[in-house]
Amino acid sequence: MPKYIKALLLGTAAGIIDVIPMVFQGLSWQANVSAFLHWLALGIIITFARLPMPAWLSGLTIAMLTGIPTAVYVTEHDSFSAIPILISSAVLGAALGLMTDKLIVNAPKP
Repeated sequence: MPKYIKALLLGTAAGIIDVIPMVFQGLSWQANVSAFLHWLALGIIITFARLPMPAWLSGLTIAMLTGIPTAVYVTEHDSFSAIPILISSAVLGAALGLMTDKLIVNAPKP
């Protein structure tokens, strides 16, 4: 399976994990779709961006760099919403970085 397909699948998984609590909170469909697409794109970006650090830290860094502007934007309407955004960015970013390293970048060749 090509790397970009695996990256999209990992991004999809991260997006689903991030959106599930949002759906239960009754957030708008625009917020849910935005979060899902954010993680879908991060699946590709984290997979193919190589920062000079461990994979989990690279994923965390990239996710935080893209999550902080979103967190700042939502504070206009609800200042407490920034905290879950930053926490999910840190946790899912680190996990996505680790998983892409294990399953895509350094995966054994068949």
